[in-house]
Amino acid sequence: MKKTFIFLLLGLVLIGTPVLAQKGVKKIYVAHVNNSDTTITKLERDEITFQAKSTIKNLEELLVLITSTIPTENQLDKSIKESYLIAPPPNSSQIFYNDGIVIEDDIDPRHTSSQTTADLPVDRYLRNLALFYSKSDEETIKFSQVITSTLIEGKAFHYVKVFFTSTFTGKYTDPNNQTDVAYRPLQRVAELRVEKIDGKWRTFIVRLGFPKPGEGLTNSETKPVISLGIAPAKPITGKEFLYRGIANPIDSVSVKWDKNWLTVIRSTTDNIPLGSYQYRRIDNTSQAFVSITLTDKDHKLDFRQTNGSHLYLNRVVPSRRLIAWLQIVVGTAALGASYVGYSSLQRSYNDYTGKLTSLNAEYAVWQTLSQQPGDSPAKPMSFTSYAQPGIYGVYGGGIVGSGLIINGIRQLLRSGK
Repeated sequence: MKKTFIFLLLGLVLIGTPVLAQKGVKKIYVAHVNNSDTTITKLERDEITFQAKSTIKNLEELLVLITSTIPTENQLDKSIKESYLIAPPPNSSQIFYNDGIVIEDDIDPRHTSSQTTADLPVDRYLRNLALFYSKSDEETIKFSQVITSTLIEGKAFHYVKVFFTSTFTGKYTDPNNQTDVAYRPLQRVAELRVEKIDGKWRTFIVRLGFPKPGEGLTNSETKPVISLGIAPAKPITGKEFLYRGIANPIDSVSVKWDKNWLTVIRSTTDNIPLGSYQYRRIDNTSQAFVSITLTDKDHKLDFRQTNGSHLYLNRVVPSRRLIAWLQIVVGTAALGASYVGYSSLQRSYNDYTGKLTSLNAEYAVWQTLSQQPGDSPAKPMSFTSYAQPGIYGVYGGGIVGSGLIINGIRQLLRSGK
């Protein structure tokens, strides 16, 4: 019987155990966030965002015009002044709020941050661009990756921030002949004052420069807060999962969910607010809402911010190699326990058969000496019958242990080990 058990375990080592995976489905959870000014509708907020992006586009076109060979001196002077002088409607050329706006210089390629730049009045900045930047028939200034913040309620006025990448590909003529440094793409930020003029929303630049250290869409000014009173009737009792940011691994969130609700329990980033998100079949892309979408069998989390940008996170799971070794260790422990159990049952059975043999011998001697008729000596039970029900636990432990070891070895092989 012992040999049979050993052969059974060896046979299991040669048999694979398939691993079945359930195909995941896309889950969308949405939450309403409090806005600083609830009197401005969603439609108006969308219009403000559009106007802010249009203003940045107009700024790009102005810089391209200034550095082109097309305008005459008179046309150039007119375009520069119209960009900051207040004029009655319908003057669509005004980009800056007034002529007192100060710009952090990026014309000098050595000016690459708020710590290394120089502050220039808007008129001086634009005229320096015309003087010291090379002229070209082709566009050599390009804005890309334009992202707007949500509407911010300042102390004096409402405003939005626009972050973008500015790329100069022309050449800089140093008036002092002190540098020949080439341009490189730079991160820039513009603050745009929001005003309603004659029933229409307009945006004007009040600040143009480099992002300050720590400044970005994670700034507390744009931190969303989930509206109170919107939550499940009972706390979610499901398992808690940890997700870590792809672009920034420092960002992480812990969430629980069921078919109706998702709760963000912990978050290391202000962008993803704590609270409850309700299941929806379709995402609500309004700026008054944020959403979390789970995909790839719930291994990927996509957080949509109020401004439409996304944060992507991956679920933190133990590595395949670690899981494989855990399976091998647990499987080995199960096999060891099965062997110990089998050996214990075998010793007990040997004691039983030994005592029964001794009793049968004594009975045979008595029967011979007494010349008394009697039954035949008792036959011992089979090992399987004697060891029931414990033997089933031993066999089951051996099967489970072997399966875990096989799975663990397969996982190691798949991980290249």
